[in-house]
Amino acid sequence: MLRKWILACLAVAACACGNGGDSYPSSSAPTDVMATGAPPPPPPPPMAEMKMANMDAASRSQIVEQEPGGGGQPAQTPDPAASRQIAYTYFFGFRVPTGNMEALLNAHRAACEQAGAAKCYVVNSSISGLGQEGAYASLELRGAADWMTGFKANMDDSLKPFEAELDSNNTMSEDLTVQLIDTSARLNSAKTLRDRLQELLRDRPGKLGELLEIERELARVQAEIDSTESILAAMRLRVAMSSVTLSYQARYDAVSESIWRPLGDAFGSFVPSIVGSLAAVVMFTAMALPWLLIVAGLVWFIVWLTRWVRRRPRRTQRPGPPSGAAVAEGPRPV
Repeated sequence: MLRKWILACLAVAACACGNGGDSYPSSSAPTDVMATGAPPPPPPPPMAEMKMANMDAASRSQIVEQEPGGGGQPAQTPDPAASRQIAYTYFFGFRVPTGNMEALLNAHRAACEQAGAAKCYVVNSSISGLGQEGAYASLELRGAADWMTGFKANMDDSLKPFEAELDSNNTMSEDLTVQLIDTSARLNSAKTLRDRLQELLRDRPGKLGELLEIERELARVQAEIDSTESILAAMRLRVAMSSVTLSYQARYDAVSESIWRPLGDAFGSFVPSIVGSLAAVVMFTAMALPWLLIVAGLVWFIVWLTRWVRRRPRRTQRPGPPSGAAVAEGPRPV
């Protein structure tokens, strides 16, 4: 009996030290000890349970994350290395008075040149019919993404001083991700092969023919590496610098767009049309005259030959008796 009381006291002391009286009441411990004869295992502390629950929730949120739309499928974590490499192409068409066309083109070119070659550079610039109503201009640029953002944001303000307006806008994109990945893989393989060839040429000397063969293969691989690096650099530049084409068309004034404009254009083109017609006739005569002479010669020869053939039988035929002469009759038989 004394041994049981000692065990019960030890169990109560252990529960008081480990549990602190938070999870289980102290009155149930002696009863259980007395019934079984052995102290029960202490329960886990509350703080440890909370930490484990938080860790489980965090791990579950990292493994399975619900989509915003509630699709129920785990969302894939984006891989920065597999980001899309997209090259953009922009087309902008402007209508501007013919007197302000050159100034607007120069303003756009100056904005590109002031940003620097790292942000923007001019590829091609042309203008035709300057000062006329049919004037046309074009400007081709290469611009970085941040420069393009600022250019599009300030486009309306830049057109107002020149009385111009945006007439058309088109954006195209090209995904170069697969091409860049494939080209990079080929480049790495070629570099690995080059390193092995260099080690073989350096560490394993052999016959002269074998060394020359290795050197030729090494030169071929090095040329392939240089070409691949150039292609890869061009594609990366294409992704980094967008292609921008600006076209400028003349816009007629309100006076020139009246109902009498077609009649005025007709009178204005009357004399040029006559001169153009005469020029066309002269050009046609100059091109057709040699053929006319040849055809006329052939026709004359055919006519002469036909007449000669018709006259020739009359000359070779023997002359017969005159048509009015009587034919002499011979003696009649008795």
